[in-house]
Amino acid sequence: MSPERGQIPTVRIGLLGLITIAVYGSWYYSFGVLLDPIIADTGWGEAALAGAFGASMLLGGLASVLGGFLLDRRGSRLVFAIAAVIGLGAFHFAASASSPGAFALAAAIGGGAFSALGFYHVPLTTAVRITPRSTSKAIAVLTIWGAFASAVYLPLAAWLVEMWGWRTTLRVLTLSAVATLFLGSLFIDTRTTEMPGGRSLLAELREAMRAKPTRQFVLATGLLGIGIGTILVYQVPAMTAAGLSLTAASFWAGFRGFSQLGGRLPLMPIVDRLGVVNAYRLAVVAMAVGGVVLAFAGTPALALVFALLVGFGVGASSPLQGMHSRDLFGVAGLGTAMGALAMVFMVVGSVGPTAAGWLAETTGSRVIPVVASALVTVSAVPLIRAGVSRPSTSPSRR
Repeated sequence: MSPERGQIPTVRIGLLGLITIAVYGSWYYSFGVLLDPIIADTGWGEAALAGAFGASMLLGGLASVLGGFLLDRRGSRLVFAIAAVIGLGAFHFAASASSPGAFALAAAIGGGAFSALGFYHVPLTTAVRITPRSTSKAIAVLTIWGAFASAVYLPLAAWLVEMWGWRTTLRVLTLSAVATLFLGSLFIDTRTTEMPGGRSLLAELREAMRAKPTRQFVLATGLLGIGIGTILVYQVPAMTAAGLSLTAASFWAGFRGFSQLGGRLPLMPIVDRLGVVNAYRLAVVAMAVGGVVLAFAGTPALALVFALLVGFGVGASSPLQGMHSRDLFGVAGLGTAMGALAMVFMVVGSVGPTAAGWLAETTGSRVIPVVASALVTVSAVPLIRAGVSRPSTSPSRR
């Protein structure tokens, strides 16, 4: 690719970073902190609650490709506004639920809206659109912001739960995410006269899936969804089962999020040395090894090793996915393509927490599902391969 030139719009990238922190932190990361307090307060089964989280991933995944397509056709303003409205209403009902079924339905809708309309495929594509002359830098800076999601929300969720219980905690976390989404809808708008038009969603997807490296990357994305989804849900429960307190486990899980900076701050030198594909493979291996360590992280030393390894892996993998996707798909239909990847990540990934909850409840151990998720994660490594770069210019509306 040609060298990139130009400055990034710092304020708008910063706002996209706040959206990323809040949308990921308020549900996707904080659910692991809420799991045991919900069980203790309600007596609902662990498998049912883990299934509720899995359902939110499933619904969000199914809708992600539509979210990406809507972003390509109508711009970021509408996408962020819809996410805010649906998330606010759904999580209000989830926090008031008196049965596991009502909680699961509301949480699936709220979590699905946040993930389909606010996860990385949306802010990353938005960052690329508003920074056409320096896309790699925009991706790297945005994902540095995103590294603070766990570091901020996991300790915050643990503190709120201990002070006011899980229901109030869920409401407060939701309001924080909704506020950032509304700000995004007010101050960031990617509608332009060069937005793609004419082709249908299915035509966009067929075009994206023609190359073998692309199909392999989609499969690898699904495997990573299983592994990462399980680790993120069980990082706090696994450490408490191994012997750490809820406060200590939440701290180390938050530090794991902060450690994502270890995969993002030095990312460009790593990419320059190894290339995008090999850097991505390295990140996946680090996540897998860290996942095995998590299963036995009952001491601060092992928790630190887990946090550093998985932090590096997850931290590097998010921007690398954006860079690799840009190289495979080009920019014109990037929202749709990344939405499709997010769909695979969450739909296939929803199997992970659901199966892990069943395994944990059946075997009485949280070691087995966590180690299994690490094995699934490492199986994605040989499927990440270079492809032929596609043009990065956007076609004019026909």
